Amino acid sequence: MEAQQTKKFYKHKIANLISVRKIVTVHYQRLVKGYRSEEERHDFWEIIYADKGEIFIVTPAGKRLLKKGELCFLQPNLPHYVACEQAEPNIFIVSFECRSESMRYFAEKILPAPESCRALLQTVMSEAMQTFHIPDFDPALNKLELLERPNLGGEQVIENSLELLLIYLLRRENEQNAAQTFFVSKIETSADLQDEIVRYLSACIYKKFSLEELCNRLHYGKTYLCTRFKQATGKSIYGVYLHLKTDEAKKLIRKGVPFADVADKLRFHSLPHFIAVFKKHTGMTPKEYRSSIHA
Repeated sequence: MEAQQTKKFYKHKIANLISVRKIVTVHYQRLVKGYRSEEERHDFWEIIYADKGEIFIVTPAGKRLLKKGELCFLQPNLPHYVACEQAEPNIFIVSFECRSESMRYFAEKILPAPESCRALLQTVMSEAMQTFHIPDFDPALNKLELLERPNLGGEQVIENSLELLLIYLLRRENEQNAAQTFFVSKIETSADLQDEIVRYLSACIYKKFSLEELCNRLHYGKTYLCTRFKQATGKSIYGVYLHLKTDEAKKLIRKGVPFADVADKLRFHSLPHFIAVFKKHTGMTPKEYRSSIHA
């Protein structure tokens, strides 16, 4: 009797797009009219969610309104404080340590929280209340204390819920950015100048782009052509060209094409140039994007 051969299995290493290392604070605040917190800065991330009413988030960049159902992301070491004027808002704050490169996308952003994300925030809050001592209102809270009998696995549920929240938001933003329209129409037979330009750019994705050649083809001067396109689309010609290349790069990455080959096929100056352009237009590096589509 022949001995059976042992089947060989390959173990796939999990790529972590977002990894929350530590939870710092979790609290829900019901603010009074005219409230203003002390300015603070700390070496960890902070998310503020407006559950009811509106508040102002003040940073060195200025004063921004956070409306009901929106999330504000404050990166480490950013001086900030919150204030409310007429309303009496309720806010949910969670702060945490995360050193993942993808977090850079969220720096000082205010984003709407879709229903699925609000559910994850609720999970974080409910798990925190059954895992830690959470005071009703304590702006000075600086350390979480475990309950005598905390929820089984509560800390991990909080961590996982936060990571899911961030990943889903990144996906949503990435999909919206990919779907943005940078020109008035996509009608192939359109005679509009901006559409002719985009058709030319689309045909040059795998080539070197030449503004001079485009001007000669359309019989317009550089200044006129660039001005007209900017007025019609709100974007520069070269910016749209790089965006089209980035969209094509996403397709190649999804097919498993190595990054160096993507850069070469799409005629970027170099691999670092490709990475820089890709990150500018997507908020992620090619490696982070590849991880996100497999998450």
